[in-house]
Amino acid sequence: MKKIAMIIGIVAILTVFLGIYKMQYKEEQKETGIEPTFHWKNSLEVEVYSKAKVSDFVEVDNGKLEDKEINTEKLGEKKITFTYQDENGKKRKETFSVQVVDTTPPLVWISGVYTKVKGESENIEDSVLCGDNYDKKPVCKIEGSYNLNETGDYPLTYYAIDSSGNETKEPFTLRVIEKNNSSSSTSNPRKLEDIKKTYLTEQTEVGIDVSKWQAEIDWKKVKESGVTFAMIRLGTQKAPHEDSTLDAYFLQNIKQAQENGIKVGVYYYSYASNRKEAIKQADWVLTQLEGQELELPVVFDWECYHLFRSYEISIHDLNDISNTFLEEIEKQGYDSMFYASKNYLERLWIYQEYPVWLAHYTDHTSYEGEYVMWQMTSNGRVSGIDGAVDLDILYKEEWKRQF
Repeated sequence: MKKIAMIIGIVAILTVFLGIYKMQYKEEQKETGIEPTFHWKNSLEVEVYSKAKVSDFVEVDNGKLEDKEINTEKLGEKKITFTYQDENGKKRKETFSVQVVDTTPPLVWISGVYTKVKGESENIEDSVLCGDNYDKKPVCKIEGSYNLNETGDYPLTYYAIDSSGNETKEPFTLRVIEKNNSSSSTSNPRKLEDIKKTYLTEQTEVGIDVSKWQAEIDWKKVKESGVTFAMIRLGTQKAPHEDSTLDAYFLQNIKQAQENGIKVGVYYYSYASNRKEAIKQADWVLTQLEGQELELPVVFDWECYHLFRSYEISIHDLNDISNTFLEEIEKQGYDSMFYASKNYLERLWIYQEYPVWLAHYTDHTSYEGEYVMWQMTSNGRVSGIDGAVDLDILYKEEWKRQF
């Protein structure tokens, strides 16, 4: 029995000492902390202009990462310093590098058959939209021989390569034809009444967009016809690199539309080639508005795609021009929106940051991106307007979500 009691006593003493040791060890941990370990989650490469954060690459064990965005707007090595906390809240810093790369090939926008009239002197290489997401001046050239002074079909390839070595090759047929003086019209007038029957619901509104091309408008009749909103051209840049000019009918259009209870937004047609021009144009638009209340957004409209190559800008630069204009507008408290057609939205306006007014002349659009408003025909007929006018559908739920 004495031996058993002795063993029990020894065990008790060891237990006490073990407890004391554990307490001391925990105190030491509190003072020193456990050194965090790092895991690299992905390859240390990131695509130019992509949305990336430190947490996309780093995982911290035994600590908390203070996440932040990574600037990916310039190719090459990017050193990133980030902060983390260990288990005791002590902040530490670590540095790593990622390689910003461009793996996107240039865009060559050409159809399978490209038709020119015999005798034309236009440079085909310049007339085709060829551009790159990053490179301002990719190499764009046609491979193969052709003669614009001789009719026939010429099998060719449009070749483009950017500064990162990404290539695009688009085979096409150049068709040189005799000049044809005959003209045909395939116009299909779309009556407002028919559009309302098909597209007007509890979640939509039907409206118009107008400019000086519609000339005098009887806004009372427009309102009575069932139009509830109008996008009115405020102005346009006269030509590339020139000043802005007010639409000849803007002042009377906005005044009479609002007097007749029609909700109004405005749009500006731009030839801007850089951010500086975009800011200047936005300031001009704001000056014309003089703080006037609008029920709908101020819209940026850029459609001079034939000038893209001559501007020597990248696709990202083009998007930046639009985003800059709209950012300036929003700084003054107005809602802003961007206008473009389906094909250009899908291929050029890939870095767009603002709500979209979609142009797609069809009965049922196949555009898969998000949009607030849909310009569905340029050949509408509305009481109070002589001739054709654009008809638009506004989506109320999407409007509430984005504005």
